[in-house]
Amino acid sequence: MDEKRKLLNSQIAWARERSPFYAYLPTKPLASLRELRDIPLLSAEDLPRTLCVSPGEVRRVVTLATSGTTAERKRLCFTENDLRGTVEFFRDGMHTLCDAGDVVGIFMPGTSPDGLCDLLSRGLEGFGAEPLVYGAVRDYDDAAAVCRRRRPAVLVGFPVQMRALSLLHPELRPRRVLLSADYCARSSVGTIARSWGCEVYVHYGMTESGYGCAVETPARRGMLPREDMLLETLPDGELVLTTLRREAMPLIRYRTGDLGELTEDGRLLRVLGRKSEAAKPVSIMALDEALLAADEVLDFEAAFSDGRLFIKVVGSVRGLPAEIGGFPAEYEIVDSIPFGGKRQVIMR
Repeated sequence: MDEKRKLLNSQIAWARERSPFYAYLPTKPLASLRELRDIPLLSAEDLPRTLCVSPGEVRRVVTLATSGTTAERKRLCFTENDLRGTVEFFRDGMHTLCDAGDVVGIFMPGTSPDGLCDLLSRGLEGFGAEPLVYGAVRDYDDAAAVCRRRRPAVLVGFPVQMRALSLLHPELRPRRVLLSADYCARSSVGTIARSWGCEVYVHYGMTESGYGCAVETPARRGMLPREDMLLETLPDGELVLTTLRREAMPLIRYRTGDLGELTEDGRLLRVLGRKSEAAKPVSIMALDEALLAADEVLDFEAAFSDGRLFIKVVGSVRGLPAEIGGFPAEYEIVDSIPFGGKRQVIMR
């Protein structure tokens, strides 16, 4: 912890000296990590003012999606060293799950240069694994055909997509699966492990963290955060992120908008979903837990209106609950659900 305290003080000094916005940061080094909680919180609206390098030092710019049509679009900037930190985290984390020579199927979006798939691929190549970048799954039979041809030992993908692939094609049987980029229901982990007879792990990350943040390892003691990041929770369970080596946009007590549980030694025990989603009458997390326990449900999309849930289901609705969270549920069977990244309950 003493090493992290030194890194934290260096990050605070860097931010304070290079960004007028961060002038409020303390000039005296923190004597302990506990003193970090005395520093004001950072929100998504503050991000544009945290830039600490010149435009010429920025290697990658990512525009964050915002809610509404009038909100200012928020851009995140990363230097070469910022991206290198993510590559190193992916390298070290993935090396606990696979070995040199293993093929790793990456079923995630973000295939542009310096994007998620590129950074993950570079991390895998760092210890001799072979990345197989497929992208998000839009055709499960095609994804299965690629797996049969290339035989990846490890698959990385969205929880709901990897679950559906495991139910539709149980013959694939990868050695391990890493789930990321969305809420992961407990039942989904169990379904994938049972269908494929494999080990299943969970990763937590966001664009603001440079995609990588914390990953579960074979030790099974929660998700281990990056060495260059700190996580804490607010009284309501919201996760707060602090970077320790970020150059372009240091994040000092950044409110992630995600809910989670931490162990006493700072490991991420579980991510409970988006705070904004949990505030809805029925959240996508509650629906995942209620519906994805049934193998007959491959995917679903939900809307809430006038006290009722309207749920489109890929698969069968036989045996599904007539109400969820105290609200009546009406079901409709459809052939497919368009991929849209993070899932949520649509409020009408």
